[in-house]
Amino acid sequence: MVKSLAISLIALIIMKDLNMSIIGLSLLTITSLMTTSTAISSVEMGGLYTTDFVMGLMVTLTLFVAALSHLSSVKTARKSSFNLMVVSITLILLMSFSVSSFFLFFFFRESISTSAIANCGMSMSASAITSSGLYGYLYCVWFALLSMSRKGIMCKSNKEKNKVCSKYSKEKRYKTVVTVYSGLLNKLPMYPFHLWLPKAHVEAPVAGSMLLAGVVLKLGGYGLLRFMSVMQMNLSSVFYILLLLVNLAGGLYAGLVCVRQVDLKCLVAYSSVAHMSLVLLGVLSNTPVGVMGAVIIMIGHGLCSSGLFSYVNVAYKMSHSRLLVMNKGGLLICPSLVLMCFLLSSSNMAAPPSLNLFGEILVFGVGGWMSGLFLCILGLMSFISACFSLYLYGSCNHGKGMMHSESLSFSSMCDIMILAVHWVPLNFLFMFMP
Repeated sequence: MVKSLAISLIALIIMKDLNMSIIGLSLLTITSLMTTSTAISSVEMGGLYTTDFVMGLMVTLTLFVAALSHLSSVKTARKSSFNLMVVSITLILLMSFSVSSFFLFFFFRESISTSAIANCGMSMSASAITSSGLYGYLYCVWFALLSMSRKGIMCKSNKEKNKVCSKYSKEKRYKTVVTVYSGLLNKLPMYPFHLWLPKAHVEAPVAGSMLLAGVVLKLGGYGLLRFMSVMQMNLSSVFYILLLLVNLAGGLYAGLVCVRQVDLKCLVAYSSVAHMSLVLLGVLSNTPVGVMGAVIIMIGHGLCSSGLFSYVNVAYKMSHSRLLVMNKGGLLICPSLVLMCFLLSSSNMAAPPSLNLFGEILVFGVGGWMSGLFLCILGLMSFISACFSLYLYGSCNHGKGMMHSESLSFSSMCDIMILAVHWVPLNFLFMFMP
């Protein structure tokens, strides 16, 4: 499955004609959905790759966003280099989601940062992420080898099974959990490890922003999901409760920061931090309902954030500025673009029938089951999410345009179609969920 989907993406990227690319995108999406629905659980290539429903969803999302990011940059200057960049990053993402080895997952995940340094200009932020992730993962691999060794987890008698059998068992497993979490939360990103995200989006082109927000951020949640399936964590521990409180408080703070933003890209980037806090809550709950809600939010956020960054790129091409005050009066210039902005903004605030709504309902239920305080914070986060989504829509599309509005060019049909292709699965994919 992995090889067939990768070959389909390469064939799609090589196509020069826009109409053929649109047809190829539609066929690719239908094929991926059919493959995802049939890929329940299987092992390929001698256990090197594993296939299940979550992996199929992530692979489909990767191919979908990669194809749309290519269509959003049809007029780029260095076409061959850009195609190579998109194909290389997409193939690395496919390997990251499909490998069964945790070490290979780390290797491919950090290769994304290297590709971003070489192609998207995210030098400072990506290098810092790479170095910190490398240190954290080498540290965790070392302690994992110690804690998972026969001396660390095997006991000589049945009476000693519930005790600390060696100096490597309990202490080293705890350090393994902490180090793995520090590496994965850095890429999720979780507050306060989110400072690299706005800078990365500002420096990256539209294709880089769409891939980063739509797919790369999901590597952290996907890694945590796989890690929680093999490692048990004490839900009443101080570390666990403190992590959840910082996560929810950070998501609330990120939503408040979005309301005060004046840059379109920074606004969408900080909104990703707020939504990823919900994903982290669902994954850390380690319940089937919470995990399902986290997966649904990841898919919905990948489509919605990628569409919003595509809209920001269209607005930038029209006004040559990312400032909100320079992009007013869109309703008088291009009503069709305003319609797509409204639809994506409403999905961003989890309006029905978007995937974000279904995911947030599940996560809210798990949060209320865990603590009443968590439910109150989640309610405030939902309200603030509606505030900054309406703030984005109202600031860009209403009001009186600037003096240079007469020189603005109308958005092309390709840009409108790309935004529509983002919105359609975001609001109708729930019919295909099991």
